Amino acid sequence: MYRSIALLLCCAAGSVSAFSAAPILRPTATPRAVARPLGALQMQQKTIAASSKSFSEIMGALSSKVAPKWDAGANPIYDAMEELKQEGVLTRWNSATLKSRAITQGELQRQLKTQKNLDELLGLIGEVQDADLKQLTVIAFAISAVIGVGGSIVGGETGGTVYWITYLGAGIPLALIAVGSSAPGLIGAAVAGIKWKVDPTNNKERRIRHEAAHMMCGYMCGLPLAGYATEPSPQCEFYDRRDGNYDEGKVYEKKRAFNDDEVERIAVTAMSGLMGELTKYDKADGGGGDLESLQDVFFKADSENLRKPQAREDMTRWGAYTSKNLIDDYKPVYEKLIAAMERGASVEECIATIESA
Repeated sequence: MYRSIALLLCCAAGSVSAFSAAPILRPTATPRAVARPLGALQMQQKTIAASSKSFSEIMGALSSKVAPKWDAGANPIYDAMEELKQEGVLTRWNSATLKSRAITQGELQRQLKTQKNLDELLGLIGEVQDADLKQLTVIAFAISAVIGVGGSIVGGETGGTVYWITYLGAGIPLALIAVGSSAPGLIGAAVAGIKWKVDPTNNKERRIRHEAAHMMCGYMCGLPLAGYATEPSPQCEFYDRRDGNYDEGKVYEKKRAFNDDEVERIAVTAMSGLMGELTKYDKADGGGGDLESLQDVFFKADSENLRKPQAREDMTRWGAYTSKNLIDDYKPVYEKLIAAMERGASVEECIATIESA
C-alpha cells in the first residue's frame, strides 16, 4: 500500500485499493443488520493474550484448514478462520472491539505527541514550502530562457521545427502560472512526489512497516486476507467484506452498501499503515491511496451520516486513533511481524507470528 490505493482495498506500502502503497486495501467485514451511530462511545480495547498453541501447531492448523481456502473467496476464508478461533487455535483473529466516535484533531495530536499539522504529518498534503515553489518557478523561466536563446542562435524558418520548439519553450512559465492559479494542488503534489522519490527513507523497510500494520490491524478487525507478497514490493490485500468485494459480481446488479460495522473495520485497517510508519518516522508518506479508498467506501456506505463531510473526517480520525492504539497495545507483536515480513515469511507464518508473539 504505498502511494496508491486501488479499490481492491489492498494493503501495500503507499496506497490503498484494497489497502496499500501500490497495494490496495481490501478490508473485509462481517455484515450487520443494525448499524451503529458514529457518535457511539469507544470501548476500551482489551489486549488479547497469545494463543495457547505453539507456533508450529498454529502453522499446522492454518496449513490444513485455511491454506486450501485462499483461492476460494472471502466467505470460505472467513469461516475457516472462525472455526480455528472456536477451537482455540486462534485468539487474536477478529478480536478488536470497535465502536466509532468523534475524535478531535487535538485528541489525535495528543495521542501522537505532536503539534504538527495532521494532514502534513499523515502525508495527506505535500510538505511543499514556498522555497520549493519559487525554485520551481526559477527553473521554469531558466529552461524557457535557454530554449529561447538557443532557438535564436540556431535560427530557422518561421513555422519550422526550431521555431515551434522556441515558441513552446516560451510557454513553460505561462503554463506553470496557469496551473498554479487554477489547481495549485497539482503542482504541490508533483513537487511532493518528486521529493518522495529521492527521499532516502523511501525504502523497503518503511514499506514493510506500513504493510505489517495493515496486516496486523486488518487481521484483528476480522478482514479476510485476499493476497500477500513480499517481493518485489511488500503488499497485503483484504476482501472489503465477508461476502466478497463490493465491485465483484455482475455489472448490472445493484451492490449492497457498506454497513457501519464494515466501514469501521475498513477505516481502522486503512489508516493503520500511516500509523505504522509513525512508529519510526517523523512523517507518514505512504497513505494517499489508503485515504482515497477509504473515502470511496464512505460514499458507498448506507449511513446517511457519512454524507456529511464532518462525519467522514471524524471517522477517518477515529480509524487513525484506533489503529494507533492497536499498534501500541500489541507493539511486541507488531515488531515481530515486521521481522517476519523482512525475511520473506509466508502468509501462514505471518498469522502464526501475530497469534504466538
